[in-house]
Amino acid sequence: PVDAGLYPRAPPSFAMLRSATRLLPRAAAGVAVAAAWSASRSHDQALCQLEVKGIETCVNGLPTTNPQGRALYGDGFLHLIKGATKKQYEAGEYFFRKGDRAQLFYVILSGEASVIDEDTSTVVDVLGPGCIFGESALLNNRDDRVRTLSARTGCEVLTVPKEALYKELRLARPELPTFPSREELVLAFIQMVVPSEAKYTRRVQFGEYIFRQGNRGDPALYIVNAGDFEVLHQEPHLAEVKVSSLGRGECFGYVSLLSENPFNPKRFTVRCTSRLGKGEILSINGADFHRLLDHSQVVSTLMSELKRTRDELNYSAMAKFGANKIHHWRGC
Repeated sequence: PVDAGLYPRAPPSFAMLRSATRLLPRAAAGVAVAAAWSASRSHDQALCQLEVKGIETCVNGLPTTNPQGRALYGDGFLHLIKGATKKQYEAGEYFFRKGDRAQLFYVILSGEASVIDEDTSTVVDVLGPGCIFGESALLNNRDDRVRTLSARTGCEVLTVPKEALYKELRLARPELPTFPSREELVLAFIQMVVPSEAKYTRRVQFGEYIFRQGNRGDPALYIVNAGDFEVLHQEPHLAEVKVSSLGRGECFGYVSLLSENPFNPKRFTVRCTSRLGKGEILSINGADFHRLLDHSQVVSTLMSELKRTRDELNYSAMAKFGANKIHHWRGC
């Protein structure tokens, strides 16, 4: 069921897109990947694009003329699965077990997979068509698996080798360092998977605000491509304080996106502080970001951790400001 009451203030266009893409039927997502994979086997990129667009009518009636719904996946992801291998797994068969070497990541085309915590022998999650798994170890720079996954039902999946993934990530973000961090890899993964229609690049000048605390607007995830930025926060009747700095390869906007209502007023201000040259950010719309959250555990985990860190930095900055103010009042 669609949680239609979750975003009561959402404009109709976002509500429709949210219903169609973030909460799209898992089967539709599986069909999308299967169609793209089948088309890619003919090495005809035009046919591949037509196949992907042709399945849009399966997505809860989303109009094919809607420019925001023209694709479910980005060009980088579609290119990546051209080299994928399709495999069948019987119910109860293991994809991999905890401690196994991490060599592949998977995309479910049909069926369901169980995520198993071997320490407690319990199923902690069930994944369906369209879900991506196995990428967590690869994006965390790990050589071994930390969880066990098995086929809950008969499954058809695509498998992609890690070498192909890393190559495509560098094409998505050429500025990745030789030894990228987990956050840099996950952000490159987001940029690769999200549809091209869902993202755009924006250049900003020194002192320009991306958004200000209290503003409302369409929620989005922002990735810094170039330049420096600062995150500010202000409590009622107090001065504005700097919470943190942001540089190339870091992101912001996730605090609003992970809140119960992303259309609530912004909790922070973000401003460009690049004095030499211009800043540049990549913006990804909220609907596609949320759909990826639902389909990739590693993306969901990282964003939750970043939000928790941002909250902790904010509390620390406000506490330091309060202590300094008391120190000043006492004439010290």
